[in-house]
Amino acid sequence: MLSLADIVKYCDTRLDIGAIEDAEGACNGLQFQNSGKISKIAAAVDASLETIEKAIAIDANFLIVHHGLFWGKTIPITENTYKKYKLLMDYDIAVYSCHLPLDAHMDIGNNACMARLFGLTNVIQAFEYHGVKIGVMGDKLIQRSQLQTLLAATFPRVIAMEFGSENIEKIGIISGGSGSLIVQAKNYGVNAIIVGECQQYHYNIVRENNINTYICGHYATETFGVEALGKEVAQKFSLSFEFIDTECPL
Repeated sequence: MLSLADIVKYCDTRLDIGAIEDAEGACNGLQFQNSGKISKIAAAVDASLETIEKAIAIDANFLIVHHGLFWGKTIPITENTYKKYKLLMDYDIAVYSCHLPLDAHMDIGNNACMARLFGLTNVIQAFEYHGVKIGVMGDKLIQRSQLQTLLAATFPRVIAMEFGSENIEKIGIISGGSGSLIVQAKNYGVNAIIVGECQQYHYNIVRENNINTYICGHYATETFGVEALGKEVAQKFSLSFEFIDTECPL
């Protein structure tokens, strides 16, 4: 079995953990240590009770997540929170969280992975959050109907708000709870944008600014990065790996 410290060091360096200002309360890096020995890697979007139980079922003891155990506010360690912590200790599971560093990463990040999957070219960072570009944009000549077909083959649910041109040339991608960044689409010159989720008022923004917008799910758009990182870590250290899908519909 390999050392927890070696794997954490690799992940911290690969993601450049300290370089990005994250959402208030996010805690990137090792959140929950184990006894120090790692035998199997798992990855999931959320550090939920369901995820931890599934990690136990597959004998994984290093869990990489996008949404970690902590989000700033101090809460009592009771009920489900207690259950999670107890299971992690009883089964000697370490938890490593990577939030915005995994959205923004231009190799194994959520948005970069989707850009490759959808065949975008000339991909660059775009869409600022706290002064950091966490999304991407790139070129792809495609009709709206073709893009819908491509997205429908990738995601369980797609909501299309098509108010832009039929012929798409430049696409923006922002994973997760990215609706607030849609307002930047016009400034970046994209005529289609793929996001994780939106709020109701974003409908008027995309309509009034003639933007083709495709809402593909907060969870579904954030499965790519943790899986890519997990596979890479497992390969680097010659460990087995499994992605834990909780099938969240949101």
